[in-house]
Amino acid sequence: MKMVADQFRKEVLSEIAADERRFPVGHPDFRFTQLPARDGKPHGNIVRSNRSPNSTFFTNWTSISDSITWSCEVLSEGNYEVEIYYTCPAEDVGSTFQLSFGSDKLVARITEAHDPPLRGMENDRIPRTQSYVKDFRPLSIGVIHLNKGADILTLKALDIPGTRVMDFRSMNLKRSR
Repeated sequence: MKMVADQFRKEVLSEIAADERRFPVGHPDFRFTQLPARDGKPHGNIVRSNRSPNSTFFTNWTSISDSITWSCEVLSEGNYEVEIYYTCPAEDVGSTFQLSFGSDKLVARITEAHDPPLRGMENDRIPRTQSYVKDFRPLSIGVIHLNKGADILTLKALDIPGTRVMDFRSMNLKRSR
C-alpha cells in the first residue's frame, strides 16, 4: 500500500501545479469585496470553529504572533473602507490589531463587547459535525489605502490586554468613489 501511495505521489501529484490564484480586491465593476474566514489562512494558535471551512469563523486568537492572511491582488488602487464581523467577551475588550497589505496599514481596536452564544444545537437530534453559528457584529475599523498589485493581506494583533483578541467571521472592503 505504501509503495502504491509513493508511486501516486511521484506520478500524479508531482504533475499538479500549486494553486497560485489570489483573491481579487477592487475589481473595477464591483465596489465591494468580501473576505470571509472560509478563504483566510490562520497562523499560530488561531483555529477554525470547525474542520470544514464553509460557514466557519476563526477563534483562539491568543497571541500577538498569531495572524490571519489572504493572498490578494488589488486591481484598483485607492481608499477602502474596512468593516469586520467579530465577537468578543467583555473581559477581552481592548485588543489593538492591524490590517496590512505591503506597506499599507490600518490600526484599529475592539472597544465594545459582543459575546452571543453559539446556536443551532437546539434544532439538532444528533450533534452535527459542521460548525455551529453565532451572531457576529460589524465593526467599521477605518479606511486603508491599497496600492495596486499582488501581496498578502494580513490581520494581526498588536496588543492583547485580555486572554484573546476576538472571534473573526469576515471582512468587507468598500472602495471609495
